[in-house]
Amino acid sequence: MATPNFANRTLFHGDNLDFLRGMNSGTVNLIATDPPFNKSRDFHATPDSLAKGASFQDRWSWRDDIHDDWLIAIQRDEPEVWAVVNTAKQVYGDDMAAYLCWLGVRLLEMHRILAEDGSLYLHLDDTAQAYGKALLDAIFGVKAFRSQIVWRRYGSHNDAHNYGRVYDCLLFYAKDGKGIWNGAYSDLDAEYVEKAYQYSDERGRYSTAPLHTGGLSGGGISLSITATTGLGDTPESG
Repeated sequence: MATPNFANRTLFHGDNLDFLRGMNSGTVNLIATDPPFNKSRDFHATPDSLAKGASFQDRWSWRDDIHDDWLIAIQRDEPEVWAVVNTAKQVYGDDMAAYLCWLGVRLLEMHRILAEDGSLYLHLDDTAQAYGKALLDAIFGVKAFRSQIVWRRYGSHNDAHNYGRVYDCLLFYAKDGKGIWNGAYSDLDAEYVEKAYQYSDERGRYSTAPLHTGGLSGGGISLSITATTGLGDTPESG
């Protein structure tokens, strides 16, 4: 891993693009980023929050928000990224293209500063999630995609004409396609254990589930097993 030119546990305040461009390549292990979502709305901090008085506009304009140097660099050096931005421009409109251009120059820098086994989590919602994934595929490569985490934020609030929006997405990419995975485990809540594992024997509590499946998520041949307990019965497989 390259030598960082910044101190660990340092908080930088300002436009992250300026700080990203000043960081040495290959010096960061993990990036978790929660950018604006292109909601075409204005947001204001609640009066009781630490950010009281703060606000930002989640609106994007191709004319006002895009710098010429971004376009020149992307079109010259990153044709796959430009293809995503230009497709969004043609299909969705200038606002999505402007948003992706703004986000793309930052994701390119994040990719550069990540160590070879570094990972990135990009937090979006369904407004731009599909375009955001295409953007990351163009920057990191499709084989760097590890997972999409669906984060359910609250209960369903359906209106009269549509399903309610109840989730955000976190796109997980590893620069080398593998990354570093440290499993996080904790003890199960006692009330959950009692409800989910209703049976017990000398070995402890357990639950039951059918031993069959309609297919495997990654393809291949599935196996189903049916077992009975009567005298002379034997398991059957197919």
